[in-house]
Amino acid sequence: MKKILLVFVCSLFAFETVLAQEKNAVGLRLGDGVEFLYQRDLSSRNFLQFTLATPHFEGLSVTGIYNWRCCRWNWTPRTCDWYLNAGVGGALGLYDFDDSGFLLGLAGSCAFGCHFKNAPISLEVDYRPVIGAVIGGGHDGFFDPGFWNFGLSVKFHF
Repeated sequence: MKKILLVFVCSLFAFETVLAQEKNAVGLRLGDGVEFLYQRDLSSRNFLQFTLATPHFEGLSVTGIYNWRCCRWNWTPRTCDWYLNAGVGGALGLYDFDDSGFLLGLAGSCAFGCHFKNAPISLEVDYRPVIGAVIGGGHDGFFDPGFWNFGLSVKFHF
C-alpha cells in the first residue's frame, strides 16, 4: 500500500511538470452541501466551472458558471499565487429527495484563493449563491438555502 501511495504522489508531481499549460481542474467543495466541480480555462482571463451538488444536503443540482479572473497578487512569491474570481451562471436540479420539486435559478460566484506554484493544487474560500425558485413538491417558492452558500474548495489542476 505504501508503494502504491508513493507511486501515486510521484505521478502527480511528474504529471504537473509535464503539462506546462493547466487548462482543466477537478475538485471538491464543502459548504451548504457537497459539490464535485470541473473547471475549463477559456483563456488566461476567464474560465467555465460546472458543479454537481447536493444543495443544502436535500437534493441534486447542476450549476454552470462563467468566471472572470479579476485580480492576482504575488504576496508569497515562493509558494503560491493569490487571486480573486467572480462569475455568473445558472442552476437547475431537484430539491428535497422526499417531496421533489424542480430547482431553477441564477448562480453567482466570488472566490478568493491561492494556487500553489510547486503543486497543481489550489485552495479557495468562496461565496456561491443560487437565487431562484423551487417549482412543485412541498417547497414551492423561493429557494431560501441558496442565498447562504459559503464554502471551501480544493482543486487539482491538469
